[in-house]
Amino acid sequence: MVCTPCSPMECDMTSDGERDTPPAGVRNEIQSVHDSRVVQVGYASINVNSAPSGAAHVPDPHSWPLASGWNPLASGVHRAKELPGGDIVPPYVERDIDADLRARLSNLGDGGGWVLLVGHSTAGKTRAAFEAIRAVLPQHRVATPLVSADLGPILGAVTTSGLRCVLWLDDLDESLLGPGGLTENLLTEFQRQGVIVFATMRIQRLKTFIPRGHVGVSPSMTQAVRLGARVLEMAQAVEIPRLWSGDELRRASGHRDERIADAVAHHGTYGVAEYLAAGPAIWAEWRRAIDVEGQPRGAALVEATIDLARCGLPGPYDESLIIELHEHYLEARGGYVLRPESREVAWTWATERRYGVTSPLLPVSPGHWKPFDYLVDGVERLTPSPAVPDVVWKRAVEHATSDQLMNIAIKAAEAATEFSRQVAEIIWRPMVESGADGALATYNLGVLCMETNRADEGRELFVQAAAAGEPMAAYNLGALHGADGDKAEERKWMLEAVRMNYPPAFFSLGFDLEEQGDLEQAEIWYRRGAELGEHRSATNLGKILSSAGRVDEAMPWFIFANDEGDRYAAFNIGLFHHEAGRHERAEHWYRVALERGVAEAALSLGSLRVAADDLAGAEKWFTQAADAGVQDAFGRLGGLSAAAGDLVRAESWFRAGAEREDLTSIRGMGFLLNDAGQFEEAALWLERGAALDDHLSMDVLGQILHSLGRIDEAVPYLEKAAEMGSFDAMFNLGVIFVNRNDPVEAARWYRMAADGGDAEAAINLADVLFRDGQVASAVWWARRSRVLRAKAG
Repeated sequence: MVCTPCSPMECDMTSDGERDTPPAGVRNEIQSVHDSRVVQVGYASINVNSAPSGAAHVPDPHSWPLASGWNPLASGVHRAKELPGGDIVPPYVERDIDADLRARLSNLGDGGGWVLLVGHSTAGKTRAAFEAIRAVLPQHRVATPLVSADLGPILGAVTTSGLRCVLWLDDLDESLLGPGGLTENLLTEFQRQGVIVFATMRIQRLKTFIPRGHVGVSPSMTQAVRLGARVLEMAQAVEIPRLWSGDELRRASGHRDERIADAVAHHGTYGVAEYLAAGPAIWAEWRRAIDVEGQPRGAALVEATIDLARCGLPGPYDESLIIELHEHYLEARGGYVLRPESREVAWTWATERRYGVTSPLLPVSPGHWKPFDYLVDGVERLTPSPAVPDVVWKRAVEHATSDQLMNIAIKAAEAATEFSRQVAEIIWRPMVESGADGALATYNLGVLCMETNRADEGRELFVQAAAAGEPMAAYNLGALHGADGDKAEERKWMLEAVRMNYPPAFFSLGFDLEEQGDLEQAEIWYRRGAELGEHRSATNLGKILSSAGRVDEAMPWFIFANDEGDRYAAFNIGLFHHEAGRHERAEHWYRVALERGVAEAALSLGSLRVAADDLAGAEKWFTQAADAGVQDAFGRLGGLSAAAGDLVRAESWFRAGAEREDLTSIRGMGFLLNDAGQFEEAALWLERGAALDDHLSMDVLGQILHSLGRIDEAVPYLEKAAEMGSFDAMFNLGVIFVNRNDPVEAARWYRMAADGGDAEAAINLADVLFRDGQVASAVWWARRSRVLRAKAG
């Protein structure tokens, strides 16, 4: 059986609670009078600034560095501790992903394309990318835009010059969200010109482009985020782990560089790259500094700067803004009870370089600073992440340009505090009222209403947005009507989303048809969705094809879905090899699926161990599956224990599984109690199994009830089990009707069992027929019984 993802409503959520469908959003264009406008949010006034963004400047492309001579610091590689000779960049330690990363670059050749490398701050993304570009594309020029508005001029320069070029986008989110940023069309044009686009992105920033929130409802997103999500959908992202593998640590140990040796010796629970960049040490120092005996004012300066970044306001930040905001943090921590240091001492502490590497606040230009990004990521990784104070949202809006407001609205909606939601609404509400970008603005306001318990208004806005051409609004309406049980309205809106070519809608329609058993039509919808790149559609298309025996057609779709990161695709590829008897290959793919969060893969790995007669290994995998909550695992573990004669342990596993409504466990409890002679209690458990339409439970329950003399109760269970193919039930019904002196019914049930190969049923049928005077038929069935016994050996 191929694993099917959850329903459209459920499948929008990933394992960590994030939605799996592409985001949508709004382009924020707030018009102003005299360069600013005051809007009211609760009790606070927010001055919405709309200053113009800076102009782009692109030098002569012939002056761009060759990759072979590219400076690592210019690429964004973090400094390390400086050695006496002035060396601030340690030797490169080969990472496990290098071969894959370089192969992808090499395969692009001169035809253009793009690669995205994601990971945590200071995980080594930039350094791995830098080394890959230098190794594979040494004669390519490297173009590095200073601001997102540089992208258009860079494309023009490449087109004119004809140079072979790598477009380097470190921290891709800045190029996606800024004015004139990277779009699907711009990326396609770069590729058409043979440009290789190589980008990195911090995982925390990647989440900006992944919708989350209520089931069937995407969060409030701007047009920039929507377009950014489409760009990311075009990528086959490579992730670089934060923690180093054993092989990577062994390679690092072979270097003589004292910085690497120190990092390997002391990195502990951190990655070596983090340690080299001093991230953990600076994080720990900052967290300690908040205390009364630390540097409370300096810590407040850093915290204010971190939260400005968390608001979505791009740095660097003016020193006066940081100073103003830090007072709020200092006061919240206890104010002068902490005996804070002077402002001069605090600035020195916050900006002083540590370990010859970096500082909590980094200078960008005179009087302007930004936080060490490791600290920003660290705060966002806290559970729960501390809320950004209202005053910081207020000041962020006031200091933002109109282009920057869009990202602040995104972050405000995601923060989901009462005040931050008000901030998001005041950025989007005027656009709906003015009609500017009506579809997207109306859609996002609808989402905000849904998130703030204004469902009726939210639905009305979705209808307006869908009528204006926003596909996510139509999709959400379909999902909402589906949750209400209105299948006709659900299909109507999903078809509307399909008309607007929204890929998840194809999956939703296909899934609904598959659940109805219409596999032919489901295949059509899944295929259309898969051709648009919808990986869930590809997975389920592969499932339908594989179940129909069209394996050669199924595998390319499974492979495509797997390449897109679909966790179920890896599981299904493993299942394909498992059923074909290729157990080693099946094990590989099951392990891939397990790494991607498919807990059921542990169950399949246990089944492989059972087939190899490795019961200890099977128990290990089944236990892992049970720990992850996979229902079937409890019954498997109970069965292993029962087979080993450990009935106490078997009962413990069966009871735990039965609490989770695992059918095998419920049945197992009934069988254990029946074997122990506790028939009444066994019948109670098997009644639960029968209620789940399990013919084995019905069959044994019927036998127990028959043995207890409760014949009238037994017959319905046995009849249903027989209808579901149980030959034992057919035989037992024959016995019951013989005892009731009903030879017609007895013969009917015995004949069904005998036709299924039951020799004893055949001889009993002969006896019934003989007693009824049908001698010739009786003789024939008596002979048939002998044949069946001979076949059975």
